[in-house]
Amino acid sequence: MRLLVVGAAGRTGRLVVEQAAARGHEVTALARREVPGAHATVVGDATDPAVLGEAVPGRDAVLMAVGSSAIVRALVPVMTAAGVRRLVMTSSRSVVATRPKLLLDLVWWRFRGPYADLARAEGMLEGGPLDWSVVRATMLADGPARGRVHTDFEADATGGDWRLTRADYAATLLDVAEDSAMVRRAVGVGGPRG
Repeated sequence: MRLLVVGAAGRTGRLVVEQAAARGHEVTALARREVPGAHATVVGDATDPAVLGEAVPGRDAVLMAVGSSAIVRALVPVMTAAGVRRLVMTSSRSVVATRPKLLLDLVWWRFRGPYADLARAEGMLEGGPLDWSVVRATMLADGPARGRVHTDFEADATGGDWRLTRADYAATLLDVAEDSAMVRRAVGVGGPRG
């Protein structure tokens, strides 16, 4: 697959690039600086339509390793014009979760700006023309991959650990991008139990 990774220089994005290349994908990175391991890097701002116009055409899928309504707003028309339909966006499980209520109220109070922006970005995708998937993570942590995750399609987690390694999350983002059954679906991801 010819894959564009937006936010490829970040802690999760670098792992997506590395794992995608290891899976045999042709990886183009979009970041503010060169990204080692990518076949090519487009350096620039992911909200700039001119930069996106250089990076998107010819891709089979776009994977956003950073969630942002400003990026979605700029990306959707460029992808539509280029005939690139598949988009996978990272998000947070807390955007839709309802329990534990007290903890979520505190988390939302602390991160209300970023979570509101993720909710806006998800809404823009849901009402748009692309073959989108949203992958909502629990708390991301650095560390080695455990090789498995817990996934579900509910607002509240049905199991799993609240800690999820970035390496396992990167693998899940790629799994979702490769799976046509995940089109127009949002999936929650947590670490494995035990």
